[in-house]
Parts: sequence; C-alpha cells; structure tokens
Amino acid sequence: MKKIWLVLAVLLGVTTAGAFPEIPRESAKALRVTKGRKFSEGLVFVNGKFVPPPYCVERWGTGIRINKVPVTGQVIDWTEFLKTQPGYRPEAPAAAPALLSSVPAPLPASSAPVSSAQAAEDFSDATLDDLFDDNPPLKPKETASAPVVAATSPEAKPVPAWEGPFVKNDAAKALIKQVNAARLEIDRTLRSGGFICFGDNYARIVGDSRAAAKLLEALPEIQKKAETVADFRAAVRAANLVYLHELVCDDLFRNRIDYRRLLEHRQKLQKEAEWKKMMEAPKPLF
Repeated sequence: MKKIWLVLAVLLGVTTAGAFPEIPRESAKALRVTKGRKFSEGLVFVNGKFVPPPYCVERWGTGIRINKVPVTGQVIDWTEFLKTQPGYRPEAPAAAPALLSSVPAPLPASSAPVSSAQAAEDFSDATLDDLFDDNPPLKPKETASAPVVAATSPEAKPVPAWEGPFVKNDAAKALIKQVNAARLEIDRTLRSGGFICFGDNYARIVGDSRAAAKLLEALPEIQKKAETVADFRAAVRAANLVYLHELVCDDLFRNRIDYRRLLEHRQKLQKEAEWKKMMEAPKPLF
C-alpha cells in the first residue's frame, strides 16, 4: 500500500509542476526562431524533470526553449519590441460601451487562441539551422501583426495601439540580439558538458562538466532510495551536492521516477567512453 501511495505522489508531482510565464505567440510569429544543431552533451532539468538529450536550444520569439520545452519566460518583454515599431502608442483607450449590445466584437483570425502544441508547430518550418544567424528572413505571407481587440464592454482594458507587419528595424534587431545572446549562453554551457536546472520559482543552477559528472553519478541512486523529501535532502547533503538547495531538491524528489532515465543515460555514456578508449588504444605493430 505504501508503494502505491509513493507512485501516486510521484505522478501528482509531475502533473502539478509549475510552468514558466507564457511566451506570446505573436512574438514567435514576428521574430521567428533562432536555433543551433542538436547535440548530446550536458544535462537539463526543468522544474526537477530530467529532459534527456539530444538537445536543441532555440530562441522562440522572446523566450528560450529546449526540445520545445520552455525554460524561460520572456527574456525581453514583447512590449519592448512593439515600442520599436512606427506608430506605436503605449495604450489605446477602451471602446465606449455598446448602446444596443454588450456582445464583444470577434477577434481577428490572426488572434484566435491556439493550444501550446499548435503554437509549437506553427513556426517549425521557419526555424534556422544556423547557430549564429540572428535575423532569419520573414516570408511575406507570414508577416505578423499585433492583436487588435475590439472592446464593447465598459470593463475593457486599454491595449497597445499598434498593428501592421512587424518591421525588423535596427532597434528591434538589437533586442533580438540580446535574446539570442541568452540562448547562446545556455547552448554553450550544455555543449561543454555542463548541467542546468531551470525552475520557474528559483534562479537557474548552472554547473560545469565536472559538476555534471558528479551529479549524474549520485542523483539516480538518491532519487531511487529516498522515500521522503527529508531523506532526499539528507542524501544530497551527504553527497556534497551543495548547489542543490531545498527548492530544487523538492522538485527533484517529486520527479524521482526519472532515476530510470538517468541510469540509462549514465550507462550509455559509460559504454561510449569504453568504446572510445578501446578505439584510441595503441595497436601492436606486428
């Protein structure tokens, strides 16, 4: 019975894990995507959930995703990009109350709500496979517009006054460059064999390749054996994983079923290292 409750607790923890602030779909449509080629180095944890390699780190609009999983909110707010556009005004006054009807006017087709899965697919055909190309061309048929909401209710809130195709002028390109720099920093850390723990309620934890190796050596067994979060924290301290504070430990404990994937990944790396050592061994001349 105890084991059943433990399994339920794990599943509940995975289901209720937090999410990063949403990246506006309009920003992805206007700014497109910058990403590098896939790689298998490093370790990624998102709210305590292990994301196995290979990894693809991409700037999706104003935020960063790894394997299409958001790992940040907006690096630079979408409103800052709108401020670079000609004719932008901070706010537009709300429409006057309707005299004959209180039914709001319909949203434009480009502003219709979409699921996160649809948003991930909408721009997949326009992604870059070039690590350093910050400004991919925007196809004319895919030009983006900021949503314009027609409000007829007295409770309607002011909205940014801007519409039309997004222009990648110098000011907008400078902001895109800043978001791309954040993406590149994450990409380089992982490619060098490091690890990153992303969390929506704490600052990310970053370690180099030696710290990643130590984490991979100890964490699977800790997750496998711990029955309570107190046990987990004590084992982390005993393993001298001092960078894993209590909030991260709580996330890793809730996702402790991941020890299986971590063990598989560790075994794979060990086999690759053995194969490489065997191939590099000097061969007899005769």
